[in-house]
Amino acid sequence: MPEQFLTKMKNNIKPEWWLAFFSAIIIGFLTHAYVFLNRLPNHDGMINIYNTQAKLVSGRFFLGPASGMSTFFDLPWVIGLLSILFLALSAVCVVILFNLKKKLSIIIVAGIIVAFPSVSSTFAYLYTADGYMLGILFTMLAIVLTRAYKFGFLVGAILLGLAVGIYQANLSIAMAFITLYLVYCILFTSIQNKHLWQLVGRFGLMGTVGMGFYFVVYKLYTNVLGGAITNYQGLDKVGAVSLSDFPGKLPIIFQQLKGFFFYSYTTSQQFNFFEILNAIIFILIAIFLPIWILKKQLYKKISQMVALVILTCTLPISYYVLFFISPDVGYHMLMVFSISTTYIFLVLYYEALDELKPAMFEKAMAWMIVLVLSLSIFNFSLIANISYFNMELRFEKSLNLGSRILTRIEQLDDYGDIKKIAVSGRVPMKTKLAFEILPQSIPVMTGAMGDTVLTAPYHYKSMLENFLGYRIDAASEEEMQAIYQTKEFEEMGLWPAKDSIRVFDDIVMIKFH
Repeated sequence: MPEQFLTKMKNNIKPEWWLAFFSAIIIGFLTHAYVFLNRLPNHDGMINIYNTQAKLVSGRFFLGPASGMSTFFDLPWVIGLLSILFLALSAVCVVILFNLKKKLSIIIVAGIIVAFPSVSSTFAYLYTADGYMLGILFTMLAIVLTRAYKFGFLVGAILLGLAVGIYQANLSIAMAFITLYLVYCILFTSIQNKHLWQLVGRFGLMGTVGMGFYFVVYKLYTNVLGGAITNYQGLDKVGAVSLSDFPGKLPIIFQQLKGFFFYSYTTSQQFNFFEILNAIIFILIAIFLPIWILKKQLYKKISQMVALVILTCTLPISYYVLFFISPDVGYHMLMVFSISTTYIFLVLYYEALDELKPAMFEKAMAWMIVLVLSLSIFNFSLIANISYFNMELRFEKSLNLGSRILTRIEQLDDYGDIKKIAVSGRVPMKTKLAFEILPQSIPVMTGAMGDTVLTAPYHYKSMLENFLGYRIDAASEEEMQAIYQTKEFEEMGLWPAKDSIRVFDDIVMIKFH
């Protein structure tokens, strides 16, 4: 009976799991309520008010089913609810994986998982966010099952294949958390070499079978069904990286890491709070790691120390593994959730500090870890809300621009002939807030930056039709090119001049530059 099943399930759920789940739920909603309770579409959200998310051309064959649980409509509250649920379950998986017991450790891990900037950046594309968060959950479940059961790698492989079929960057998440878990085993458990290599073997099998499953689907689509893979992010060149290209990727990875943790350093701007906290985190890691190895006498385990060095050195490669799969891939904030392992690593040290019979130094370290990670989570939340604040401003500006354009269109003498809209250039809206203050205050939040969501004719079509009630189609590229060649177009003024809007047959052209 359902009641008995629920009672049995409740009795098997550990208190640590409940704490992780509800901590993630509370922190998640407190952090992201802004975007869940408002409509803040970005440039992609404008044209995805209803979309099946069938992204086979992007190699994301499972994104449609994953996003379909919330229907194919852009429903902020429903999508947000499911997204936080998936992230909360992911936090539980992390607690299980690292066997966390301390309440503060669990709460901090939950906060990192739900508030990390990659999550906020994904919520800029809220219409599809629940599918992406399900991909993170599948990735974490794959690792937990592979670790827990001898043949768990088989189920884990399927879950990993589906996760990568939702978003390819989930491969980076899997590799980073597997690497962190193996580091955890070496540093914080008394694992034997035999067991360590068994784990490496199981994780290797899970990754090999899982990616094999993904590539079978990928090849079936391209070779059997004759589907064309998009060139976006170099997806059409997967596998085109040779071994000789690998050394050249390492400086790129180094620059990417600097750009994430210390963006101001790469641009000569003043450090912001996010970067100051990151600097403290790296200092704490640099202090505690050698002390821990010395006090626990881990240096006597030569083979494990060699493995630790290799794992530590390859962790950045795990973060940016797609660089080694496609030559044209470009990482952005949505793709670096794997970097959250840097913050979680400090939690693992805090969890294990009691083993040293803490003296004054260890107690001070414990307080520092809790303080800096708590501040980081709070700052993650601020970054999220600043991003959503800018999304609201730019959408309002875009909506008001659309209203002004519609008013101008309706005043044209040949208004009745118009069936399509075309634009030349982008509307000039570069405000100081969006292009100077914001980039100096927060990391580059993909999907949430900028001054407008209107960049192409189909964005204007969506704005006019779905938000202002004026039905119109977008002109094709060929039709716009034909207009560009005319003398009448050359003589047009630039927006907002009176002659910056003109009708060519049944196409209304707006000239921004």
